[in-house]
Amino acid sequence: MFKRDNLEPSEGVILTVKTGLSFSPCQITGFFSIHDTLSDPLKIGSTGAGMSLQQGVTTSVRIKRASQSKIAISFNGKPLANPLVSRTVVREHLERSSETLRVNVSHKGSLPMGCGYGTSGAGALSLSLALNQALGSHLSKIEAAQIAHKAEVKHKTGLGTVTSAFYGGLVIRTRAGAPGIAEVKKVNPSSSLRVVSGAFGPISTSGVLTNSGLRKRINSCGRGLVPLQVKSPETKTLLRLSKRFADCLGLFSPRLRGALAKMERKQIVSSMMMIGESLFTVVQTDLVSEAKASIKSAGLIPVVSKISRQGAVVF
Repeated sequence: MFKRDNLEPSEGVILTVKTGLSFSPCQITGFFSIHDTLSDPLKIGSTGAGMSLQQGVTTSVRIKRASQSKIAISFNGKPLANPLVSRTVVREHLERSSETLRVNVSHKGSLPMGCGYGTSGAGALSLSLALNQALGSHLSKIEAAQIAHKAEVKHKTGLGTVTSAFYGGLVIRTRAGAPGIAEVKKVNPSSSLRVVSGAFGPISTSGVLTNSGLRKRINSCGRGLVPLQVKSPETKTLLRLSKRFADCLGLFSPRLRGALAKMERKQIVSSMMMIGESLFTVVQTDLVSEAKASIKSAGLIPVVSKISRQGAVVF
C-alpha cells in the first residue's frame, strides 16, 4: 500500500509514505515446558500446546524518510509508555534498511494485556509482518516472524506464542523454537466449538520466566504432556492436560481457584490460562450460554471466541 504525502511547501519535496497492515490471532497456552539454555534465540522457546483465537491484534504501520529516526507506538489509540517488544521489532527491521525512517505503529486489539491471551506475541508478530510489508517485503513471512519471536525471547514476554499464532488452530509444539525452526503439529478443531474465557488480571510472564523455582516446577509439571496431546490431539485432551498442569503448578489466586470450582460444579471442565489470572474452557455452541453464566457468576466478564484456523496474515 502506497500513498503520497506532501511535506511543508518550503521544503519543496514530496516524500512517499509507505504502509503495512497485518493481523495475528491471540493465543491461549494450556501447558508448556521451557527450553532456553541454547544461545541462539531462534532455537529458544517452549514445547506445549495451545489454541489461536479469532480475536487478536491488528497492527498498521506508516513509514517515511526523515532526517532523524523516530518510533511512535500506540495501543488502541493511546501511546505506549514503554513498548519494549514492539520497539525491539522495529529496530531490527530498521537496522536492515539503508534509510533513516520515521515509523508510526498502531496496535489494536480487544483482549487485555498480560492475562494469558498472548497479546504481546500477537502484537510483535503482526507488527513485524506489517513493517516487512511497508519496507517492501524483503524478508519472507517466516523470517519476519522470527524477528518477533526473538523480541519476545529477549524481553521474556513469551516463548511459544509467536510460533503458535503464526500457524493458527490448535498447535502442539513438539520442538521449541521460532517459526521455521520449531516443530509443530497443527490441528483444526470442529467449527462448532467455542473458547469461553475470562480474566481477573495479569500475571507477569517475565516474572515467572526469571523465577528459578517456578521454572523448575513448570518443566517438572509439563514433563510427558506433549506426547499425550499428540496421541489424542483434541481440545478435550488439551483442557484435561492443562488442568493437570495448572493443578501441579499451583499458581491459582484464591478468586481464580473459586471461579474454577464454580465451573467444575456446573460440570464444565476449565483450566488456568498460561500465564494469567484467567480461566478458559472449550464447549460446543449449545453450552456457551451456560459457560458464560458460570464465568459471570464468578465475577468475570466472559469472552467468547471461535478457534482461528488461520495464523497471522498480511493484508
